[in-house]
Amino acid sequence: MINVDLKGQVALVTGGNRGIGRSVALALAKNGAAVCVTGRNHDLLGSTASELQAVSPESFSMECDVRDPSAQSRVFHEILRRFQRLDVCVPNAGGATLASATQTTLEQWRTDIDTNLTGVFITATEALKIMMKQKHGHIIGVVSKAGTTAFVARAAYCASKWGARGFLKCLALEAQKHNVKVTALCPASVATDFQKNNPAGTDWMMSPDCVAEAILYLLGLERNAYVDEWLISTWEKPEKDKAKLDQGKLPLGEIARA
Repeated sequence: MINVDLKGQVALVTGGNRGIGRSVALALAKNGAAVCVTGRNHDLLGSTASELQAVSPESFSMECDVRDPSAQSRVFHEILRRFQRLDVCVPNAGGATLASATQTTLEQWRTDIDTNLTGVFITATEALKIMMKQKHGHIIGVVSKAGTTAFVARAAYCASKWGARGFLKCLALEAQKHNVKVTALCPASVATDFQKNNPAGTDWMMSPDCVAEAILYLLGLERNAYVDEWLISTWEKPEKDKAKLDQGKLPLGEIARA
């Protein structure tokens, strides 16, 4: 794992109670940052917070649904109350509807858009307001490869992720005037609990730690350099699975959230 000196820095990771978010939060804490993790699962949050505090005592957790602007506002208020600063923000919380466009209900559509796009909008804009005053900071949105290309049975998910990627690139134009970096990080399939029923298995996927290491690399770049968009791919799935997917014969469980 890459080592970066984050001592004295404060970080926020949404969806930080498991999977990619947990790996990212732990990596930041182990490198010296005080980390706030948010999520909706009380028990998982408590467990992750304990792990974080073992290496970074000032770290803490808060329950938060990223679709709720009031809940997000409370998180940022608490961060400022405790530390008066925010150096790193990783909007990571997300979810996926597994359905084709014609099979997607309006409720499913709204859930994906509200979580993966509006949630990122709220988190990133609140973070930028703080960082603009500081004249420094880095917002790294965990998007997905699904934000760069289309996939079978992921209509709402792809739409939300394409939107999040586009939003972050627009935000970067505003942020750079204030010495704040914004990166859209787009990993392909990641071996998390979300993938446990994937019929193709998870051996071919990247680990959550790989995404965390990518974030540490981004944070370690010199002041005048940043990556505005980073697509991290995996090797192709076995040809037999790819052929089934192309023919629409793989079950919806094959569809993966990066």
